[in-house]
Amino acid sequence: MGISEEFSKGFEKVRFYLELMGKKIVDIDERNLVMLIEEVVNGDKIPIEIQIAKPGWVVIRSILMSGDEVQKLVGSTHILYRELLRLSFRFPEFNFAMDDSYNIYIVHYIFLGALSFDVFEEEYHAIPAAYQRFKNAVYPEIKRIMEEEQKIEFV
Repeated sequence: MGISEEFSKGFEKVRFYLELMGKKIVDIDERNLVMLIEEVVNGDKIPIEIQIAKPGWVVIRSILMSGDEVQKLVGSTHILYRELLRLSFRFPEFNFAMDDSYNIYIVHYIFLGALSFDVFEEEYHAIPAAYQRFKNAVYPEIKRIMEEEQKIEFV
């Protein structure tokens, strides 16, 4: 079985798992093996992107902060990054990543060889839970620390 066939099978398996979970896929890019699901938690729409990526991973992620939002923190980004690293250490469900445009994501990875329904379901549900925790508790605390350390006021 070639790697592309393995990826394709993993993609179909994830799609099947999402159907079992009753999730509505709002967009599919079969060429790039990407699916977009929109969760609604406490009235917040949370976009969740799932991708099958090289060298054999299911990547589940949701954007927490846009790059534009991060770049507005001129002089304070080090505080944001420091606090994100601290969170990753304290809370195992918080895995952060940043792309080349400085967008910050909550992300979980599953090795394709370890992909099962139980593992997928657990990792999938961790994304909206961590998103909510970040938006409601963590980010306000990070803003408070930045205001104290840098004397920056947030609107």
